[in-house]
Amino acid sequence: MVVGYGGKKVILENDDLSYYGRILVRALVKELPDNYYILYTPFNLEKTNKKLMTVLNDDSVRVKFPRNYIHNKEGWYKGKGVMESAKGHGVNVFHGIDGRLPSGIKDSSIPGILTLADPLFNECGGGLKRWLMKRSAHQASKVAKRIVTLSQVARQQVIDNYDVNPDNVEVVYPCFHESCDESVPENMYDILRQKYHLPERFILYKGRMEEEDDIADALRVLRGLEDRHISIVMLGYRTDYFDKTIKDLAHDLNLFHRFKQVDKVHHTDLTAIVKMAEAVVLPRTAWMRDRCKLINAQRTGAIVVCRDSAEAREYGGDGAIYYNTPEEGATQLEDLLNNDAARQQFLERARENSERFTSKVLADNMMHIYRSVLMHRRLYK
Repeated sequence: MVVGYGGKKVILENDDLSYYGRILVRALVKELPDNYYILYTPFNLEKTNKKLMTVLNDDSVRVKFPRNYIHNKEGWYKGKGVMESAKGHGVNVFHGIDGRLPSGIKDSSIPGILTLADPLFNECGGGLKRWLMKRSAHQASKVAKRIVTLSQVARQQVIDNYDVNPDNVEVVYPCFHESCDESVPENMYDILRQKYHLPERFILYKGRMEEEDDIADALRVLRGLEDRHISIVMLGYRTDYFDKTIKDLAHDLNLFHRFKQVDKVHHTDLTAIVKMAEAVVLPRTAWMRDRCKLINAQRTGAIVVCRDSAEAREYGGDGAIYYNTPEEGATQLEDLLNNDAARQQFLERARENSERFTSKVLADNMMHIYRSVLMHRRLYK
């Protein structure tokens, strides 16, 4: 089977959809290497994200540039240019990862699969961009043979807001990053502690430093812990909100001496730092990147503390702490930290839950969709 993936710059950039695109392709290449995967983009290979290069080194993956519209990069999804290229390359199924499909797919014999990671495009903010993306998604949903979402909440949003058959909307969860299963040498912990000036015991927040990410919750969870020897480490680039609000809050809560911020951590060090943490705090799980952090942290072996929501429980199962107030989360975390047996049982449940997000589960579920639309096409051709 030959599968084509479209998404403009989705595979090449550093946003959430690019991350999803890379873990999807990596999972398929790893678990189902006998198929052939083509990534379509109008952009030159020199602009390729370095994180993609490990995927491109595999013999079953290629990057292709549609012949038509190569000089009009913003219009490459229009007309039949992409589909003519896909047909010439022997593509059996075309998967639009970024919520769009080429307009020419309607008159093509190649079935289209559409991923809507954020059906309402809330992560795009407001304005014209969001309106255009929603319009493209609505158009693509009319010709897609299957629509893939990353959560049951998103699936219901598609059913409620798109005029589609609910039977054609399926949930396929992403997988945790393969680095989560990498072992860490014992001496690495001391090396990283000195390299990043990390405290002896800490809870960890990793992510954006913006108000909508509710990062103040992480400080309040720390404030609720009775053990004053535990600090907080925040990984992420400083913002105006961080400098003007979070720092002041740390002072007001008398936590500034237990507060450490690190702008950038090398990706090869991240797994070890998560293992060093007493817990990982995720105040928000409405966005895909945060849910991926949840399953990555669980697989790494960390206690996950997150605000209670339908998305959080869908991903975290019974292997995470859910709170309605940060003080409630701190109490639950303290109980685990003070009881080794309960802590080990909790981490075992988290590990078991992470088995739902392996690369094999992702690859098998996605390939089942590809094969089902092909079989349907042959039956009703």
